[in-house]
Amino acid sequence: MAEQPGEKKQERKALAVFLCTCRDEIGRKLDLESIAAELRNDPRVVAVGVHEALCSREGQEYLKKEAKEKGFERVAIGACSPNVQGLIVTRALEEQGLNKYLVEQVNIREQCAWVHSDKKKATAKAKSLVKGAIARAEKLLPLEDIEIPIKNSALIIGGGVTGMQAALDIAAAGHKAYLVERTDELGGRAYKLSMTFPTHNCGICCMQYCKECVFTPKIEDVLQTKNIEILLNSEVEEITGGFGSRHVKVKTPKGAKEFDVGTIIVATGSKTFDPKRIAELRYELDDVITTQELEQLLVAQREKGGGLKRPSDGKVPKTVDFVQCVGSRDKVKGNLHCSLVCCTYAIGQAREIKRMNPDANVYVHYIDLRGPYRGFEEFYQAAKEEGINFVRGRVSEVVPDKGRMFVRALDTDADVLLNIESDLVVLAVGQEPADGSDAIAKMLHIQTDIDRFMKDINPMFPSEFRRGIYVAGTAQGPKGVRYSIEDAKAAAASAIDLMNKGKIKFPRIVAFVDEARCRGCGRCEKACEYDAITIVKDESKGVLTCKIDEIRCEGCGQCAVACCNKAITVNGFRPEQVEAMIRALAEEVMAHD
Repeated sequence: MAEQPGEKKQERKALAVFLCTCRDEIGRKLDLESIAAELRNDPRVVAVGVHEALCSREGQEYLKKEAKEKGFERVAIGACSPNVQGLIVTRALEEQGLNKYLVEQVNIREQCAWVHSDKKKATAKAKSLVKGAIARAEKLLPLEDIEIPIKNSALIIGGGVTGMQAALDIAAAGHKAYLVERTDELGGRAYKLSMTFPTHNCGICCMQYCKECVFTPKIEDVLQTKNIEILLNSEVEEITGGFGSRHVKVKTPKGAKEFDVGTIIVATGSKTFDPKRIAELRYELDDVITTQELEQLLVAQREKGGGLKRPSDGKVPKTVDFVQCVGSRDKVKGNLHCSLVCCTYAIGQAREIKRMNPDANVYVHYIDLRGPYRGFEEFYQAAKEEGINFVRGRVSEVVPDKGRMFVRALDTDADVLLNIESDLVVLAVGQEPADGSDAIAKMLHIQTDIDRFMKDINPMFPSEFRRGIYVAGTAQGPKGVRYSIEDAKAAAASAIDLMNKGKIKFPRIVAFVDEARCRGCGRCEKACEYDAITIVKDESKGVLTCKIDEIRCEGCGQCAVACCNKAITVNGFRPEQVEAMIRALAEEVMAHD
C-alpha cells in the first residue's frame, strides 16, 4: 500500500506487553503470571508487566515509568474493554511520546474471565488473544489524528421543550441556533399540559416542571433571542457533509432554506399511541377518550364549575374508568416498552376528576403501577385516600349496549371478572417515536433500538465520538418533561464545548485508497452511505480514480469490501495487520490442541 496522509515512518519496533488483573476481576479467573512468564521468553518482547489496575492513577504512572526506562514504541495490552478504560491507558502512554496507533489492546475480561468457568481453558484463550495482539502490534503503523474544524452554528431538530432549551443554551453561549419545527407552534405536548406530577395547579411558590415553571424554557424567550432562527411549519429535507461542517437543506413555507452547521441536536420528541389500533377499546365512541383529550376537557371546564362533563351529552359522569398501558407493554397490538409517564399522569387526572366531581366513582385499571420519580409512592397513596379505586388487571374490552357502556376487566387481586357500567373511559395512551424521526435517523446515520427510538452513543465515550450529533429528550425514548430538559442542557453543553474549541482532533481510523491499484469502477462510491467517496478524473494520467474525504468517512469498511481490486483498506485494519493477528491466534490454538 502507498503511504497515506498522516502516516509516519517507523524506525524502532521494540514491543512491550502489559496484563491487567483488574483488581482480581481478571486475576482470579486467569493465570496471568503463567502468560507473562511465557511472553518473557519471546525475543520480540522487551518488557512484560502485570498490574492490578492499569487504568488507575498508579497504573498510569507505572506505564509511564516502564516506557521511559525500557524505550519501547509498541504495546500489546491484555485487559478490559479497549473502548472505555483502554482510552485512559493509551493516554498515559501518549504522554511518554508513544504513538497511540501503535497500541493494541485485547479484552480478556469480558471475553475470557467473565465467560469461562474453567480457569485453565480461559487462560489458554487469553494467551491466544494476547499473542494475536502482539502479532498485530508489530504490523501497526504510526499515524496522526485528523484535525477537524467545527463551524460556529447548530441545528436543533424539534421545537418542543427539549429543542427550545437546547437552542436557548446554545444562543446564550454566543452561537447561532437554527430551530426547525414541523408544526406551526413551539412547545410540543408539554405546553398543552395544565398540570403535571406531583402538583396540579401552579401557585406563586410552585417550583414544579409544568410550562409555567421557572425551569421550563419559555416560548417568549426563544422568540426574542436574536441568535435563534426559528423555522416553523418546516422540515429538514437533506443533510450532507461531515463532522464539523454539515450542509442543511430545510423545506419551509417560503421555499428551501440552506445553511451550514457544526453541530446538530435531534429533539424530534415522541407521539402518542393511536388507540384505534386496539379495536376492542372502542375509541370511536364519544365517551371513550385519551388522557390528552381529557386534559383538554379539564382545561375547558375547570374554571366554569359544575364538575367535569362528558363529551357525548354534557352530563356529569358518575363512573370514570382509566385504562392504563394502552399501546404500551403490549407485544401484539402495541409496543413492548413502558411509556414511563402514563401512570403518574393518569393518577393526577383521576385526582383532579375527584376534586371536580367528589361523588364520582373513579377506577384505574393497571397491570402494575410504575412511577420512576421521587414522591410517586406518596402521590399514589394520597389518591387511594381520596377514594380512587385501583384495580390490578387488564381491560379486555369496552362494550356499548343499548345506550350504555360497560368496561369488562379482570381483577387479579380478587380473582374476579368485572363488568363495570361506565360513563367515561379514559385511555392512557403511551409514547412511540414521532412521525418523521426514522427519516432523520437515517439521514444522520443514527441507530434505532428495538422500540424504534434513537440510540445515543454511550456517554462514557468522549464527546467527539458523537461526531457533533446529539440525541436528546423523548427522541431517545419515553421520559418526563423535567428529564427531557436536563437532556437538552447536557446535549447543548457538549455542542457548545465543541463549537468553542473551533477544531478537534479525531482518530484516523478511516479508509484510504492505493491509487496504483484503483481503476475507478465506482463500486466504492455506491457502497459508501456517508458520501465520503467520489470518483474523479486524474487529468495528469487520464484515468478515473476514487478520492476519500477523511472527515466524512466513518471507517465502516464497506468500500473495502466492495473494491474488486483491493485498492481500499481502513487504517488500523490493513490486510497484513489483520492476517498477522489471525495467524498468531490460529497457531496458538493449534499448538494448544
